[in-house]
Amino acid sequence: MFAVPAMFLGLVLFLVSIAYSSNKSARSTPTPTEVATVAVATDDFLSCTNCHGDLDKVFKAGGLPELKFTHEMHFGKGVSDCSVCHPPDTHVPDRINRPTMSRCFTCHGITKTSIVQSTCETCHPPGIEQKPTSHLSSTWLPGGHAKEALEDQFVCLTCHEQNFCDSCHGLTLPHPEDWADEAHAYAYFDDPAVCQQCHVRAPDQHDSCDTCHHPQGPKSTPWKEYHPTVVKEGGAYTCFQCHDPATCSSCHVRGRESFAADEALLASPAPIVTQSPSATPTEPTEPSPAPSG
Repeated sequence: MFAVPAMFLGLVLFLVSIAYSSNKSARSTPTPTEVATVAVATDDFLSCTNCHGDLDKVFKAGGLPELKFTHEMHFGKGVSDCSVCHPPDTHVPDRINRPTMSRCFTCHGITKTSIVQSTCETCHPPGIEQKPTSHLSSTWLPGGHAKEALEDQFVCLTCHEQNFCDSCHGLTLPHPEDWADEAHAYAYFDDPAVCQQCHVRAPDQHDSCDTCHHPQGPKSTPWKEYHPTVVKEGGAYTCFQCHDPATCSSCHVRGRESFAADEALLASPAPIVTQSPSATPTEPTEPSPAPSG
């Protein structure tokens, strides 16, 4: 009659022992701390934490006081793909390729269309010198900035909107791909002063226009002085690829420089002069030698 109670008592003791063991294990094993995970697009960044245990160490230590940045803040917003900011060849034998500011503007921008609409104070402390060192060069204006803009326009757009450039230059820059065709001629006839803001017409030597249009002759001699030599030696056919004969007459006959006829020629459906390149070049009949004095 004691068999059933004995079996029941044994089952109770067994369950109590399991509960005690589980409770003891729970007390002795610390709760794991949740850590931010870093999703990478490639395998290039998988070993970074082998050396960089704390990715924000330099920022916490104040090593870059001009930046208000932490990886932790970006991870918290779901930005955890290292390749968005860091080049894959971060460490090379002779240097460290750190992220440039242009990388930040993959997301950050000053316009409403930016992924993260920002101001300078979003990433930098108030009062920081906002002008890059390149802008401090004595040659930056008027022409020095053009080289950097042509190499990477995105660098300019980091801080400046397109209308900032346009408001100064008077037209959209950099020039479009077809600018070297008829587009630049139309812009010149519309307002020559706009072109001359950057391409100065030097009166005593070859100028910017001559670089393409009049490559003949010494650079130190103005085309206006040298062009009679070119016409005498090779004829005027090449002149009439761009110029109306009336342009020659305006200067050589009436003594007044005018390109009005050339503007009309540009708008005409067919060239006025049809002399064949294989024909013996001849000089225009109306023009006479340039007036002296």
